[in-house]
Amino acid sequence: MQRLNMLNQQSSDVFKNYLASQSETNQVSLDQVLGYMSGLLACSEFFGESELANYIADNDETVFNTLMTDSEPRDAMIELLDNITEAQVEQKKILAELYPNEVNSNEPSQALQDFCSGYIAAYIVNQDIWHSDLQFLLNADSQQENESEDGQLFIDNFEATLDLLTTFAMWDQARANHPEPEKLGEGFVTFFNALDESLSEIATMALMLEDEKLAMLEQDQ
Repeated sequence: MQRLNMLNQQSSDVFKNYLASQSETNQVSLDQVLGYMSGLLACSEFFGESELANYIADNDETVFNTLMTDSEPRDAMIELLDNITEAQVEQKKILAELYPNEVNSNEPSQALQDFCSGYIAAYIVNQDIWHSDLQFLLNADSQQENESEDGQLFIDNFEATLDLLTTFAMWDQARANHPEPEKLGEGFVTFFNALDESLSEIATMALMLEDEKLAMLEQDQ
Protein backbone atom coordinates (compact mmCIF):
# COMPACT_ATOMS: atom_id res chain seq x y z
CA MET A 1 0.00 0.00 0.00
CA GLN A 2 1.31 3.40 -1.01
CA ARG A 3 2.30 5.75 1.77
CA LEU A 4 2.67 9.44 1.08
CA ASN A 5 5.52 11.67 2.18
CA MET A 6 4.58 11.85 5.85
CA LEU A 7 7.02 9.10 6.86
CA ASN A 8 10.72 8.82 6.22
CA GLN A 9 10.83 5.90 3.79
CA GLN A 10 14.24 4.63 4.87
CA SER A 11 13.23 4.60 8.54
CA SER A 12 9.95 2.88 7.64
CA ASP A 13 11.81 0.14 5.79
CA VAL A 14 14.40 -0.32 8.53
CA PHE A 15 11.80 -0.55 11.26
CA LYS A 16 9.44 -2.78 9.29
CA ASN A 17 12.30 -5.20 8.62
CA TYR A 18 13.32 -5.11 12.27
CA LEU A 19 9.79 -5.94 13.43
CA ALA A 20 9.56 -8.75 10.87
CA SER A 21 12.84 -10.21 12.15
CA GLN A 22 11.33 -10.82 15.59
CA SER A 23 10.02 -14.35 15.88
CA GLU A 24 7.76 -13.83 18.88
CA THR A 25 4.13 -14.85 18.40
CA ASN A 26 2.95 -11.47 19.72
CA GLN A 27 5.02 -9.55 17.19
CA VAL A 28 3.49 -6.20 16.21
CA SER A 29 3.34 -4.76 12.71
CA LEU A 30 4.64 -1.39 11.56
CA ASP A 31 1.06 -0.15 11.28
CA GLN A 32 0.29 -1.15 14.86
CA VAL A 33 3.36 0.79 15.97
CA LEU A 34 2.29 3.84 13.94
CA GLY A 35 -1.14 3.68 15.54
CA TYR A 36 0.39 3.34 18.97
CA MET A 37 2.66 6.32 18.34
CA SER A 38 -0.33 8.37 17.20
CA GLY A 39 -2.32 7.40 20.27
CA LEU A 40 0.52 8.22 22.65
CA LEU A 41 1.10 11.60 21.04
CA ALA A 42 -2.63 12.40 21.04
CA CYS A 43 -2.47 12.57 24.82
CA SER A 44 -1.44 15.66 26.78
CA GLU A 45 1.36 13.76 28.52
CA PHE A 46 4.02 11.62 26.88
CA PHE A 47 6.57 10.14 29.24
CA GLY A 48 9.21 9.13 26.74
CA GLU A 49 10.16 6.31 24.42
CA SER A 50 10.05 3.60 27.09
CA GLU A 51 6.25 3.17 26.71
CA LEU A 52 6.72 2.68 22.99
CA ALA A 53 9.59 0.25 23.48
CA ASN A 54 7.54 -1.70 26.03
CA TYR A 55 4.66 -2.05 23.59
CA ILE A 56 6.91 -3.32 20.82
CA ALA A 57 9.05 -5.57 23.01
CA ASP A 58 6.11 -7.25 24.76
CA ASN A 59 8.34 -8.32 27.68
CA ASP A 60 11.23 -9.30 25.39
CA GLU A 61 14.20 -7.76 27.21
CA THR A 62 16.49 -8.00 24.18
CA VAL A 63 14.08 -6.05 21.98
CA PHE A 64 13.48 -3.48 24.72
CA ASN A 65 17.21 -2.93 25.23
CA THR A 66 17.77 -2.58 21.47
CA LEU A 67 15.11 0.13 21.28
CA MET A 68 16.41 1.97 24.34
CA THR A 69 20.10 2.10 23.38
CA ASP A 70 21.95 3.39 20.33
CA SER A 71 20.99 1.15 17.43
CA GLU A 72 19.67 1.38 13.90
CA PRO A 73 16.15 0.22 14.92
CA ARG A 74 16.04 2.85 17.69
CA ASP A 75 17.10 5.60 15.27
CA ALA A 76 14.37 4.49 12.86
CA MET A 77 11.78 4.38 15.67
CA ILE A 78 12.64 7.92 16.79
CA GLU A 79 12.54 9.20 13.22
CA LEU A 80 9.04 7.75 12.73
CA LEU A 81 7.95 9.17 16.08
CA ASP A 82 9.16 12.59 14.94
CA ASN A 83 7.27 12.16 11.65
CA ILE A 84 4.00 11.44 13.47
CA THR A 85 4.62 14.33 15.87
CA GLU A 86 5.17 16.76 13.00
CA ALA A 87 2.04 15.54 11.21
CA GLN A 88 -0.09 16.04 14.30
CA VAL A 89 1.33 19.50 14.98
CA GLU A 90 0.53 20.43 11.36
CA GLN A 91 -3.00 19.01 11.83
CA LYS A 92 -2.60 16.62 8.93
CA LYS A 93 -5.20 13.96 8.28
CA ILE A 94 -2.96 11.05 9.23
CA LEU A 95 -5.13 8.25 7.88
CA ALA A 96 -5.43 9.85 4.45
CA GLU A 97 -1.64 10.27 4.46
CA LEU A 98 -0.89 6.70 5.50
CA TYR A 99 -3.71 4.82 3.79
CA PRO A 100 -4.76 6.79 0.69
CA ASN A 101 -6.18 3.73 -1.08
CA GLU A 102 -8.87 3.30 1.59
CA VAL A 103 -11.04 5.98 -0.02
CA ASN A 104 -11.85 3.52 -2.82
CA SER A 105 -12.74 0.66 -0.50
CA ASN A 106 -15.73 -0.62 1.43
CA GLU A 107 -13.75 -2.10 4.30
CA PRO A 108 -10.53 -1.32 6.19
CA SER A 109 -7.35 -2.98 5.00
CA GLN A 110 -5.41 -5.11 7.46
CA ALA A 111 -2.90 -2.25 7.73
CA LEU A 112 -5.62 0.20 8.79
CA GLN A 113 -7.07 -2.34 11.23
CA ASP A 114 -3.61 -2.69 12.75
CA PHE A 115 -3.23 1.09 13.05
CA CYS A 116 -6.54 1.32 14.89
CA SER A 117 -5.66 -1.52 17.28
CA GLY A 118 -2.35 0.19 18.06
CA TYR A 119 -4.09 3.50 18.73
CA ILE A 120 -6.53 1.81 21.12
CA ALA A 121 -3.64 0.13 22.94
CA ALA A 122 -2.05 3.56 23.49
CA TYR A 123 -5.33 4.97 24.75
CA ILE A 124 -5.57 2.16 27.30
CA VAL A 125 -2.06 2.95 28.57
CA ASN A 126 -2.97 6.63 29.01
CA GLN A 127 -6.57 6.10 30.10
CA ASP A 128 -6.12 7.74 33.51
CA ILE A 129 -4.58 10.84 31.94
CA TRP A 130 -7.41 11.09 29.43
CA HIS A 131 -9.98 10.72 32.19
CA SER A 132 -8.34 13.60 34.05
CA ASP A 133 -8.16 15.74 30.90
CA LEU A 134 -11.80 15.15 30.01
CA GLN A 135 -12.81 16.11 33.53
CA PHE A 136 -10.71 19.27 33.11
CA LEU A 137 -12.71 20.14 29.99
CA LEU A 138 -16.00 19.64 31.83
CA ASN A 139 -14.80 21.90 34.64
CA ALA A 140 -13.80 24.51 32.06
CA ASP A 141 -17.34 24.35 30.67
CA SER A 142 -18.86 25.03 34.06
CA GLN A 143 -16.55 27.99 34.70
CA GLN A 144 -17.67 29.80 31.56
CA GLU A 145 -20.04 32.70 32.11
CA ASN A 146 -22.75 31.08 30.01
CA GLU A 147 -21.68 27.50 30.78
CA SER A 148 -20.14 26.38 27.48
CA GLU A 149 -20.73 22.86 26.18
CA ASP A 150 -17.53 22.72 24.11
CA GLY A 151 -15.90 20.29 26.52
CA GLN A 152 -18.91 17.97 26.53
CA LEU A 153 -19.09 18.06 22.74
CA PHE A 154 -15.43 17.09 22.55
CA ILE A 155 -15.99 14.23 25.01
CA ASP A 156 -18.94 12.95 22.99
CA ASN A 157 -16.82 13.02 19.85
CA PHE A 158 -13.90 11.38 21.67
CA GLU A 159 -16.08 8.49 22.81
CA ALA A 160 -17.56 8.10 19.33
CA THR A 161 -14.03 8.05 17.92
CA LEU A 162 -13.02 5.23 20.27
CA ASP A 163 -16.08 3.28 19.12
CA LEU A 164 -15.15 3.83 15.48
CA LEU A 165 -11.54 2.80 16.11
CA THR A 166 -12.83 -0.39 17.70
CA THR A 167 -15.17 -1.01 14.76
CA PHE A 168 -12.29 -0.69 12.30
CA ALA A 169 -9.88 -2.74 14.43
CA MET A 170 -12.44 -5.58 14.76
CA TRP A 171 -14.16 -5.18 11.40
CA ASP A 172 -15.21 -8.81 10.88
CA GLN A 173 -16.77 -8.95 14.33
CA ALA A 174 -18.45 -5.59 13.79
CA ARG A 175 -20.00 -6.84 10.54
CA ALA A 176 -21.13 -10.05 12.18
CA ASN A 177 -22.86 -8.11 14.96
CA HIS A 178 -24.36 -5.42 12.73
CA PRO A 179 -28.07 -5.82 11.85
CA GLU A 180 -27.36 -4.59 8.30
CA PRO A 181 -23.70 -5.39 7.60
CA GLU A 182 -23.90 -4.25 3.98
CA LYS A 183 -24.66 -0.72 5.17
CA LEU A 184 -21.50 -0.81 7.26
CA GLY A 185 -19.54 -1.41 4.09
CA GLU A 186 -21.47 1.19 2.13
CA GLY A 187 -20.67 3.80 4.76
CA PHE A 188 -17.02 2.88 5.13
CA VAL A 189 -15.56 5.88 3.25
CA THR A 190 -17.74 8.26 5.29
CA PHE A 191 -16.59 6.56 8.50
CA PHE A 192 -12.97 6.69 7.34
CA ASN A 193 -13.09 10.44 6.68
CA ALA A 194 -14.92 11.11 9.94
CA LEU A 195 -12.35 9.10 11.90
CA ASP A 196 -9.47 10.92 10.22
CA GLU A 197 -11.00 14.29 11.07
CA SER A 198 -11.62 13.25 14.67
CA LEU A 199 -8.08 11.94 15.18
CA SER A 200 -6.74 15.29 13.99
CA GLU A 201 -9.04 17.16 16.39
CA ILE A 202 -8.02 14.94 19.31
CA ALA A 203 -4.32 15.49 18.60
CA THR A 204 -4.91 19.25 18.41
CA MET A 205 -6.77 19.20 21.72
CA ALA A 206 -3.90 17.29 23.32
CA LEU A 207 -1.48 20.03 22.29
CA MET A 208 -3.81 22.69 23.69
CA LEU A 209 -4.17 20.80 26.97
CA GLU A 210 -0.40 20.39 27.18
CA ASP A 211 0.05 24.15 26.79
CA GLU A 212 -2.65 24.78 29.39
CA LYS A 213 -0.97 22.45 31.89
CA LEU A 214 2.38 24.14 31.36
CA ALA A 215 0.81 27.58 31.87
CA MET A 216 -0.85 26.43 35.09
CA LEU A 217 2.43 24.94 36.30
CA GLU A 218 4.24 28.22 35.67
CA GLN A 219 1.58 30.12 37.59
CA ASP A 220 2.03 27.83 40.61
CA GLN A 221 5.78 28.42 40.72
